[in-house]
Amino acid sequence: MLYKTLFVLFLSLFFVSLAAFPEEEENSFFYSNVIQIAEESIGLKTVPYIKGINLTSDCIGFVRYVYYRAGLDLVKAYGNGRGGVSSLYDGLKKYDFIYDTRVPRPGDILFFDNTYDINRNKIWDDPLSHIAIVSKIGRHNTIYYVHFGQSGVEEGRINLFYPNTHAFKQKDGSLYIVNSFLRRDRGEGYSKKEYISASFYRAFVHIKIRKKK
Repeated sequence: MLYKTLFVLFLSLFFVSLAAFPEEEENSFFYSNVIQIAEESIGLKTVPYIKGINLTSDCIGFVRYVYYRAGLDLVKAYGNGRGGVSSLYDGLKKYDFIYDTRVPRPGDILFFDNTYDINRNKIWDDPLSHIAIVSKIGRHNTIYYVHFGQSGVEEGRINLFYPNTHAFKQKDGSLYIVNSFLRRDRGEGYSKKEYISASFYRAFVHIKIRKKK
């Protein structure tokens, strides 16, 4: 009787796995494309033009460009047609796609707060001011991300295990950056170490991709 019960349980788990596999495969294919497109875009000074899509040369325009090329129009699907970072965040939150962790999934979206002074009051009170795409996980669980920064599309790093550290000194004397600087010091009165990426971290987003039937 016990063997029969275990066998039935095994078959149940087997068929559940088979049923779930297509969705996981679809997600894997989609996010592989996201990562490839993002990394290939490093060095661009403007967001490329796509006919029929209003893409701005800024952080939200870049993320929308990458996801659109991979097969998903973020603003249309989750931003209520509005292109702002906060609008997209609110739309994604409704679907419970927001999550908090120290080691995210490559291809996911990374949100930041206070990366620039939106209201120009020299106080860090500007939530949801920047957005990026996670590209890979490096040494010491350092997260590599691609974003549209001050010089165009560039790579940055953030490490939530070492949120107060900019870089580690290696045996050969070189530095391994774990948190790149993300905001310019414009005399707001904060210490230099507070301008690294981890200081501005808000959340990650993973969208479950399902193929249209």
